[in-house]
Amino acid sequence: MANRFWVGGTGTWDAANTTNWSATSGGAGGESVPTAADVVIFDGSSGADTVTIGAAAVNCLTFNASAFTGTFAFGTNKIVIAGNAATVFTGGTGYSVTGTPKIEFSYAGSTGTRTITSALPTEANVFDFYITGGTDTIALGTASGNYGTQDYTGFSGTRSSAQSLIYRNLVISSGMTLPTGGTQFVFSATSGTQELTSAGKTFDFSVNQNSPGATLQLQDNLTMGSTRTFTLTAGTLDLNNQTLNTGLFSSTNSNVRSIAFGTGNITVTGNSATVFTTATATNLTYTGTPTVNSTYSGSTGTRTIFNGATSGGSAALALNLNISAGSDATSIGGHFNNITYTGYSGTAATGNTFIYGNFLGSNTQTYTAGANPITFSATSAKTITTHNITIDRPIAFNGVGGTFAFQDALTQGSTRVFTITNGTVQLKNGVTSTVGSLTTSSTNQKFLQSTLAGTQATLSQATGIVSTGYLTIKDINATGGATFNAYTVNSNVNAGNNLGWDFFAQLGKTIYTRRKEKRVLI
Repeated sequence: MANRFWVGGTGTWDAANTTNWSATSGGAGGESVPTAADVVIFDGSSGADTVTIGAAAVNCLTFNASAFTGTFAFGTNKIVIAGNAATVFTGGTGYSVTGTPKIEFSYAGSTGTRTITSALPTEANVFDFYITGGTDTIALGTASGNYGTQDYTGFSGTRSSAQSLIYRNLVISSGMTLPTGGTQFVFSATSGTQELTSAGKTFDFSVNQNSPGATLQLQDNLTMGSTRTFTLTAGTLDLNNQTLNTGLFSSTNSNVRSIAFGTGNITVTGNSATVFTTATATNLTYTGTPTVNSTYSGSTGTRTIFNGATSGGSAALALNLNISAGSDATSIGGHFNNITYTGYSGTAATGNTFIYGNFLGSNTQTYTAGANPITFSATSAKTITTHNITIDRPIAFNGVGGTFAFQDALTQGSTRVFTITNGTVQLKNGVTSTVGSLTTSSTNQKFLQSTLAGTQATLSQATGIVSTGYLTIKDINATGGATFNAYTVNSNVNAGNNLGWDFFAQLGKTIYTRRKEKRVLI
């Protein structure tokens, strides 16, 4: 083993040129070209010139460029490092690179730890690292190093814990062992597409995507630990029709960012935490079919799910939410398309929630009482299935052109308001739906009907005086104890087959009794 120092400024590293190699720092050139048994060093005496990698593969035992201020010109060639049980690569921050800067680590044994110290070069000057074999340990020698690609194809050893800022691709080997805990990978590109291949390995650590102007694209399903968080800080997360299975998911800020779902989904497995949040959804967009599944099956704590609940939420940002298991508590808020609780047997609560699709409850769940409204906001035909659970929340309908068809009887809390602002509400025919207090708002004509034309649905309200406006009523039997006023002078329309409604109050008419007392109906 010998040391080989680069000297003499600009030159080519290939199998023949000896001019630029010295046995000492700043010494005379003319030493032999380094082999897989030699230490290669680029230091302050190597000059600020260009080193061209002039062969398909050049070799060394270890590589150190921590003090180099010149340029490595790769083209399509690579540096092969054969060492083990040592610091096999030491990078710096003063050099630059051109071409495709590929560093290949070829050791195939099991002895010791190979340490790679990348330091913090800029995005334009990071190297790509390919660990092609070995059952030893790979240690990234800084707490936070900058890397182009990390490709572990062929490696079946252990990667020790250290955070990496990755500006190109990450390829995991199915035979390797990954660290646990902390945030191991931060995807940080500012342009182009970064590819992530997990090879079926569980990432039992957190991942952060902070890649403004760039895309992180899954190449296969990604599975993370149930207590770990995938954070989308900036950039586009392209699920590429795959499943991101993570404990928690977070993207709540005002950076420009996007999730391309395609036919993929985000499945959160965590509990007793905010398991999914895009609460601040400013500058966030979705494409494809945005679907989030929450699959925790235990009974501990509360799962909280926010989507545009604080700011930036809209119909365009609504996602499908499936809560498919668990007997714990759940709390949701914001903007959703379809909401499904099938398989859930816990206690559900909502903040201000806007539903643009279908609602499907579970017959084993309960709903906590609260003052935050559930607003059905679709502009097309949707269904609502309560499974006869009591929804002790205000319920509103505000979707121009929307039809909201109940598939079974509704039971609303007795102190809650049932508001029709826009659209058509269809109560289930042949059953009794109970509301707290029916009211209408806006001067748009809206509709209250049975789900089956010609067959009545029964609407029950226990107390109070109902006074509607701009409401067309058909096939509704009003009962329960309240007074149901739908005066035509208030632009209400009796469309037929109704009972219990007063459509024809005569306002201002004077009536004289036999005793000549005068009464005025008001």
